[in-house]
Amino acid sequence: EVDSDKSRNQNRFILNSSGSENAATLTLIGYKGGRLQDQVNQDRAFVLSPYSFWNIGKSKASQKKKQQPVARLLGVFDGHAKFGEKVSEYVVRTLPPLLGNKLVNYIATDTQSDNRDASAMEARDRNIVKILHDTFVELDASAPAHLSGGCTASLVLQLDSQVYVANAGDSRSFVAVHFNSHAATDKDGGEQEAVTKIVFATREDKPHLGEEQQRVEKMGGSVYLPPGFLATGKGTTRVMYRDPLSGGMSGLAMSRSIGDWEAGKVGVIPDPLVDIMDLKRMKSKVLEELNVACLNGSDAVEIDPATGEAKEIDKEGACLDYTEKDIKVFAFAATDGLLDYLPEDIIAHHVAKGLYGVSGEDDRENGEGSTHLLTSCEDLIYAAAQGWQEDKGGRYRDDIAIAVADLTVPDNE
Repeated sequence: EVDSDKSRNQNRFILNSSGSENAATLTLIGYKGGRLQDQVNQDRAFVLSPYSFWNIGKSKASQKKKQQPVARLLGVFDGHAKFGEKVSEYVVRTLPPLLGNKLVNYIATDTQSDNRDASAMEARDRNIVKILHDTFVELDASAPAHLSGGCTASLVLQLDSQVYVANAGDSRSFVAVHFNSHAATDKDGGEQEAVTKIVFATREDKPHLGEEQQRVEKMGGSVYLPPGFLATGKGTTRVMYRDPLSGGMSGLAMSRSIGDWEAGKVGVIPDPLVDIMDLKRMKSKVLEELNVACLNGSDAVEIDPATGEAKEIDKEGACLDYTEKDIKVFAFAATDGLLDYLPEDIIAHHVAKGLYGVSGEDDRENGEGSTHLLTSCEDLIYAAAQGWQEDKGGRYRDDIAIAVADLTVPDNE
């Protein structure tokens, strides 16, 4: 049975307590040939904002208000092979309670939860990284992959000001900042120019990458490189393995995944690469760069509208200092069905448009913008689908998925 009664009840407890106007997820079924009614969407995605994992624990320590962090969880899971949708469906349902149980048990026994010194924070980070790693490995071992199937997993976990990004496969997650430029504000309080910048992106776990290819070959596998790949970088590299259904050789276009047990025998592993970001430190760095850029700007003159004469102005006085409230942080994850046809910076800008609006007037504290966030996701998926249509002439379109969430941390955290 893919999902036990206990797991279903835990999942329902989390899902019923989740949901926010500052988060969205959307998928679109692709077309792989044949009848439309036979198409299967193998992509899955979720956003839990808040991620109320403490509701599934019975420990008294886990119920204490001070032990309940600001928590969000989002991710995408791209299924592949014959029964990839069974694996991605299993993961999207099982991961939140499985990870949540581990977090509850850890927090309940963390005697240094209030300790903010560097060594305590580093120890906490190491424990969370291990929890994420163990979650991926356990999902791989228990997934319904005994026939043929697997999925990517790209996950963003926020716990207060710490963000952990875990990735296995060629789906990707991104963290971005958004702010309204003070430099674009005129004296009458005119419209501000919105700036969105990606500050972190996961890599694609591809078979040709040095350490990935070495591991595959060490375990007796082989990596297929398309003709001319080494010179041009064009084409898809694959880990070759024997498909249990057909008995023939098949190629997996990634070096890490959940499921894919046959490919696992020749070096494909579920172990995620986990990166850590401190949102407060990130904001401080962005603020420093913005304020320094303003002081070093070249527009140190003011034009008199009556005479047309230019006069020097005090740059320090003209610069409006940015504060942490000016800097918004958000995350999004997407499958390759979206990323293959849309530049990541375009995706980030359009997501920010849905979260915060594109002007100062639309930059509302509650996260609503001039374009609804779900509409922004629809626009992006439609644009990617058009790219597939133009490129493949309607013969093929991959499934598409995106998950988005604002990562605001209350000032008292």
